[in-house]
Amino acid sequence: MASGNTLDEVLYTKLPGDRVQLTLRMSGPPPEPSAFTITKPARISLDFPGVRVALPKKNLAIKEGAMSSLTAVDGDGRARVVLSLIKPVAYTTAVDGNNFIITLASPTTVSAGDQAAKTTRFASSRKAGKYALTRIDFRRGAQGDGKIVIGLSDPTVGIDIREQSGEIIIDFQNTGVPADLQRRLDVVDFATPVQTVDTYPQGAHTRMVITPKGRYEHVAYQAGNVFTVSVKPIIERADEKKVDEFGYSGEKLSLNFQNIDVRAALQVLADFTGLNFVVSDTVRGSLTLRLKDVPWDQALDIIVDTKNLAVRKKGNVVIVAPHAEVAAKEKAQLQAAKSVVELEPLVSELIQINYAKANEVATLLKSIKPVSSVGAQQAPGSAVLGGAPTPSGATPSGTASNSLLSERGQVTVDARTNSLLIQDTAGKIKEIRKLIAQLDRPVRQVLIEARIVEATDNFTRTLGSRLGVKKARDQNAALAGTDQGTVLSGNITDSSSILAAGTVGSNANGLNVNLGSPGIGTSFPAASIGLTLARLGTDGNLINLELSALEQEAKGKIISSPRVITANQKKAKIEQGQERVFTTITTSTVTVTTKRATLKLEVTPQITPDDRINLEVNVTKDNFTDAVTGILNVKDVNTQVLLDNGETVVIGGIYEHDRQDTITKVPFFGDIPIVGWLFKNKTVQDNKTELLIFLTPRILSERLSLR
Repeated sequence: MASGNTLDEVLYTKLPGDRVQLTLRMSGPPPEPSAFTITKPARISLDFPGVRVALPKKNLAIKEGAMSSLTAVDGDGRARVVLSLIKPVAYTTAVDGNNFIITLASPTTVSAGDQAAKTTRFASSRKAGKYALTRIDFRRGAQGDGKIVIGLSDPTVGIDIREQSGEIIIDFQNTGVPADLQRRLDVVDFATPVQTVDTYPQGAHTRMVITPKGRYEHVAYQAGNVFTVSVKPIIERADEKKVDEFGYSGEKLSLNFQNIDVRAALQVLADFTGLNFVVSDTVRGSLTLRLKDVPWDQALDIIVDTKNLAVRKKGNVVIVAPHAEVAAKEKAQLQAAKSVVELEPLVSELIQINYAKANEVATLLKSIKPVSSVGAQQAPGSAVLGGAPTPSGATPSGTASNSLLSERGQVTVDARTNSLLIQDTAGKIKEIRKLIAQLDRPVRQVLIEARIVEATDNFTRTLGSRLGVKKARDQNAALAGTDQGTVLSGNITDSSSILAAGTVGSNANGLNVNLGSPGIGTSFPAASIGLTLARLGTDGNLINLELSALEQEAKGKIISSPRVITANQKKAKIEQGQERVFTTITTSTVTVTTKRATLKLEVTPQITPDDRINLEVNVTKDNFTDAVTGILNVKDVNTQVLLDNGETVVIGGIYEHDRQDTITKVPFFGDIPIVGWLFKNKTVQDNKTELLIFLTPRILSERLSLR
């Protein structure tokens, strides 16, 4: 790198999502910097070797997003750029020609469950692509530390490492892991704090969970394609004091004095401990002590409690004075500090609220209490926080006493721009900015998809027959006197007509068995075949036979898939269907009622810290079974379930099986094998209905893409 490379200009831009992009313009291509971060105070330092600072101003106040200010200085052949932050945030870097670009994440993107866990990021992932882990080894260090050595397919793999619930969690972004490395390493026998190492895929990424034991500290570093995590035990020092069950850790001593002066007793403790004791002139009196094997700090507490004294310790100096004297001194110190604050100059700052409502944030800063003297002068719907008048177009909020703001501080809510205008001391404003960075964060969203599947399988079969036998009397036999005129038919009416006519007619009247198939419904009559054997005339015979049958199979499937997106812990509802009006008329009144048959999904999601989703669900699917009377067929499920992100589960189901076998027959004749089918009717109905309700929740990222 040429020694003439200089840092000429610094530009910054506020990006969507409260992110900030810094552009360092140099006279030549920027070198790869060495970077380190500290948390208290929150700063990011970048050292560019062979670069000289040529900025007109070494300090640049930014106050956007997580940024507070930027400082650039020269030293030892390099340029150091220090980013002062309001809180630690993640960042990425990129090179574009002679520009070095730094993108700082939003200070509000940390979820509530992750705020206590510090996340460290490795590599800038300048190029996109699918990476892989090549090897995972475990070694024991010389100091009893456990080292997990991971081989990477590319040194630019994005790595996030954090501590959570007593475990060290490492996420390799956009990285796969071979099947032979997806396993648990049990390393208890190595006698290090590490007990197990679990490696498994998680979507498009790979997660490694290190389970340590006891007190430990860990460091992570990367050299080329090798990433190493070292877990070192914390060894207690021999001179480290142990605290007993009462909270005392001093060396034990025995005291046996009769009417000893309090100042003398304190002198004994000073000689025993080697600490510097400063005793006020107003400490007087005597007491009797008999203590055996008591920690010296407990003995000190006994003495000061007995004589109503107070103890203050500063370094190795112990100050003892009457309680009232110490209280008065501390009160005077607080009043002096308060006077300093009251004289400190006020500054004003406008803070943009991105995701919450400005008036809600103002309410959270301090419980709002209307001040009547100020509220009477303001327009309707306005309040003041601090008591000063507010410009037109802004909504002020006030409180009679506020521990967050100083007595001269004021917060004004501008509803039009959703901003807070704060006027207070610089220290108070910095505290408020840190608090707002914790409060003003986006609420995560969930897509809930329900799938209601109704499957039907219906079968109907009907068989029947119609049978008639007719016989007219033999006229010749009747004249000869050998036949009395016997007539045979299915009923008396038809027999009488045959007798009167003297002959058998070819009609279907007078059936002996009329058990034909009725068909299915009104639209599908049964198929039939008829047979007639006849000998017509004055002595004729006639046999009518009709067989009828019909079979129906019906299979159906109805799929309903309502979907809805809602914020975390916010109730959502989607509904579609019919609403009908029914009139009921009685003797004296007419009642009009409205009934609804709808498909409804009602859900309240709650995202847990481990990215699971707790759902309170109500799914309803109704339909009218009678359009006249308004009878409803109701299907409803109401439940609570805990699911993984993207997991599909059946939250409920109903299975119905309705089978009916109906036989109508002529006694005795219908039981005759084979021939009995001429004397009976059989109907078979076999209906199956199954209802299944599936549910799939998915957490949406900030860009509304599925995770």
